[in-house]
Amino acid sequence: MYSETHLPHGAALWRSRGSAGGGPIPADGCVDLILRDGRVSVAGPSTRWITAGGDGAGDSFGFRLPPGRAGHLLGLDLEEIADQLVPLEDLTSHGRAERLRAAMAPFADGAHSTGALSSLAVQASESSRWSAAVHRSAAAAEPAGRAAAGYGTSERSFRRRMLSTFGYGYATLVRLERSRRAQALLRRGAPLVAAAAEAGFADQPHLSREFRRLVGVSPGQFAASSA
Repeated sequence: MYSETHLPHGAALWRSRGSAGGGPIPADGCVDLILRDGRVSVAGPSTRWITAGGDGAGDSFGFRLPPGRAGHLLGLDLEEIADQLVPLEDLTSHGRAERLRAAMAPFADGAHSTGALSSLAVQASESSRWSAAVHRSAAAAEPAGRAAAGYGTSERSFRRRMLSTFGYGYATLVRLERSRRAQALLRRGAPLVAAAAEAGFADQPHLSREFRRLVGVSPGQFAASSA
């Protein structure tokens, strides 16, 4: 069983119970802090689909931060952990790790208050206004050169900041946003051809190729599982 609780500024708390793992998890460019069997791990920004892990002896909990928001909380360049699952204590200072672990740990004991995580989500958002603006540019499929010029920087500097702040380049963020739109359309029952066109894909084969890379299933399989 899987459930999510929405937190401020696009963050979320998720809970998974009784999953044996093995299913595909679509790439979303987000960073998750995952509490499982008493340990906190960090799932770095995802740029390809991955296989879900099992829930272990108890429930699994995750604190998900939208693209480009987690670097300040973790105190590192996100490029270092892209598409990796790393123990929290291996990534950041002891004090920072303890603060993040303390925000996650109560859920394993049945806590329901999300106040500490909501505060972290607000803090991450306030420190990442540039990231939010870039996210909007990518959602609109604005060309990288125009986006860079709009933020008063060269394309090379823009790319360096993207890798540090998001963990991947601007073109990848555009692809992730396009995939996200297509998934939402297919969940609502849109035909494949219509979903491809409305989400910004060149054609249906382009949609199929990207889904296999980013989602782990074909668009038809995704639509059938969402019905």
